[in-house]
Amino acid sequence: MPHRAPRILLASLLALLLTAGRAFAQDDLRREQVLAAIEHAQEFLIENQDRSGGWASPNLGAHPVGVHSLALLALMNSGMTVDDPPVADGLRWLRGQPLPDQTYDISMMIMALAAARDSLDANRIGALADLLEDSQVVSGDAGAWGYSGGGGVWWDNSNTQFAILGLREAAHSGSFIRPDVLERARQHWLGSQIGRMEGQDGAGWNYRGEIGGNVSGSMTVAGIASLTVLEELLHDDRRDTVDGEILCCQGLEPTEGEQRIDAGIRWIGRHFSVRANPGEHNWLLYYLYGLERAGRFTGTRYFDGHDWYREGADFLVQGQNQRDGSWASDSENDPVIGTSLALLFLSKGIAPVLLNKIEFGPRDRLSREVDENVWNIHARDAANLTEFITTRDKWPSTLNWQTLDLETAASQRDGLNEALQAPVLYLSGSDDLSYIYNSPEQVKLLTDAIQQGAFLFAVASCDDTNQTFYDQFETLVEHMFPDGEYVLRKLPPTHDIYRSEYVFGESPPELYGVDFGCRTAIVLALDPHGCRWNKWLYVDPQNRHQDVRTSIQLSLMLAVNVIAYATGRELHDRLETPGILGQLDENHIAQGRLAIARLRHTGGWDAAPNAHRHLLLALQTTLGLQPSVEAPTIPATDPELFDYPILYMHGRKNYQLTEEELQKLREYLQNGGVLVADACCGAPQFDESFREMVQLLLEQPLTRIPIDHEIYNHPVGHDIRQVHRRIPSEDAQSAITVEESVGEPILEGVEVDGRYAIVYSKYDLSCALEQQATSACAGYESADAARIAVNIVIYALFQ
Repeated sequence: MPHRAPRILLASLLALLLTAGRAFAQDDLRREQVLAAIEHAQEFLIENQDRSGGWASPNLGAHPVGVHSLALLALMNSGMTVDDPPVADGLRWLRGQPLPDQTYDISMMIMALAAARDSLDANRIGALADLLEDSQVVSGDAGAWGYSGGGGVWWDNSNTQFAILGLREAAHSGSFIRPDVLERARQHWLGSQIGRMEGQDGAGWNYRGEIGGNVSGSMTVAGIASLTVLEELLHDDRRDTVDGEILCCQGLEPTEGEQRIDAGIRWIGRHFSVRANPGEHNWLLYYLYGLERAGRFTGTRYFDGHDWYREGADFLVQGQNQRDGSWASDSENDPVIGTSLALLFLSKGIAPVLLNKIEFGPRDRLSREVDENVWNIHARDAANLTEFITTRDKWPSTLNWQTLDLETAASQRDGLNEALQAPVLYLSGSDDLSYIYNSPEQVKLLTDAIQQGAFLFAVASCDDTNQTFYDQFETLVEHMFPDGEYVLRKLPPTHDIYRSEYVFGESPPELYGVDFGCRTAIVLALDPHGCRWNKWLYVDPQNRHQDVRTSIQLSLMLAVNVIAYATGRELHDRLETPGILGQLDENHIAQGRLAIARLRHTGGWDAAPNAHRHLLLALQTTLGLQPSVEAPTIPATDPELFDYPILYMHGRKNYQLTEEELQKLREYLQNGGVLVADACCGAPQFDESFREMVQLLLEQPLTRIPIDHEIYNHPVGHDIRQVHRRIPSEDAQSAITVEESVGEPILEGVEVDGRYAIVYSKYDLSCALEQQATSACAGYESADAARIAVNIVIYALFQ
């Protein structure tokens, strides 16, 4: 008797699909609103650009270069490129101006030119940096800046912040910045902090450093960001290098600057607001512009429980002028300035978060903060690595990182979503990981994150404890996977990690890993690479030993390779929420719900163990289906084979079916069943075996399914006639390069009685479905893989 989908299934399916896209739509409304607000703001700035390519402000007429540079910077940071006419015209205007003599204008011009990343601007940026150095106020050991680029005695923390930001961008562009200038500025910020660090309320800054003056949010975020920059630029090799050797775990007590930064973060947390500038009635948009920078530079996602970006984005979206796309406030009533500040907050804050640096360890009894001496031994490792990656081709020019309090996340209902905010979980610090593996909740969170597609990158902090760190990390893996199915092994020199961006050759740095599904999902490095990332600077100090430079560069190159492998460079912005399998109701398996069986074979039948469940999630969230979470794995000879309308298989290796298995599978296909298959990461061995199997089954080869077939644009499915596919290079001796093809998907099949009984993709769907694909994986991007798989299932059910 021909096998068809049960009537109860089809009836409920039709009823549910009528409301598809309404009841189960999970579009991130905040993200849509933010992206729309960014686009509207760009339109406003473009419309207010004059014919010469410039922007002007009636309220800040004394700073034409500064206002212009601010608007130009906002456009470039919100996704527009130097090839877009408004940006090209704005840069042409800016390059045609004489060197300004005001701190604000000098600093903003540096930032705008640096964002353009044109080597022809290097000399001008260097000259502007010289002007800032020469105009630092030194009387009374101030170490600050005032309005005038000619020096003097007046200074304020607002101008000083802009000067530090300008010097940072000049340094990142290759200019040498005098250490004495930076050290005076550092001492200024240390000396002008109000309240210092007594008590749990932290300490902040005000406009002029007056002891009796009110601390404000805008000046405190300025102090946090400025000290963070200065700690970065003033890294001193003398305390931790000897004859070219880096001493990674000596003299690592937090610096005074790092302690003052923490105090400022505590103050902002205690007084947090996005609707007002704390301690100040004015300059709200200027404060938010600084809040974004303080949060991003320090990797802080939460200020005392406040998600600064999401709360700020919601406030700005609500406050945007819906008619023209601008922002303004009582004290920032020029919409060009207000809109530029708001646009910088929204666009830089939404940039992808590359790393979650894991906080773990004991907590302070009073503040409840995690002891930084445990998890944050190298305070700038994640920040510097993220910044270094932004300098690389093929990577976004703006990337964020943030910290993840593992204990807190593990105790929250949405803790898994917290962990998945970044594709890479970075673990370093203490060689005692018992703080994690003795907590079942934290172990479960890490395990769940790996199963959802996250990548765990663990790095020893010190040379003399690396064996202890290995033992501790191995214990953590054993707690994560107690059945022993996934274990730590040394990676071979041929592993894709060693050529994902840089080619390391026959004797690469030692790495250990845990293979999970389609890829190595956990990587351990015993060399203290984070210590070396911690010392990276855009421009090396002139007295830095060559061996130190080489060591830092090699550690950065290895990290880039690991992260390129982990992410495939498929990075998502901060507001893109990953799909979580836990949304499926595992305790409710109702009769008549859609169940898809997996075919067991000898070619790696479970290479992507979670792909099937991600497919069910896609069916549920996209189309409103309520699939069974049951995932039976059966051989072709199992009598229950005929209970399932769809049979799913994938693999990576050669395989063969027995004559009995071929006969039962043939009967299944001839009686209405549908076989859906793909080659994991385009594996040629599986592809060859699958084609041979099809020929034996039905005595005809696979043929291309024409693009006008309903499977590509099903009435209740997706339009998949244009999709994104990765095509990695095939030369195993060179770095992996990936070409992205945008075009028709390639599906093949075999027809039985006028319907496709077999639907096959020789390019990967499964690894992409479980979010475990790598840059070397020949196949479709995750979102398109899910849409293709959903369409195939819908087609199969309606035959």
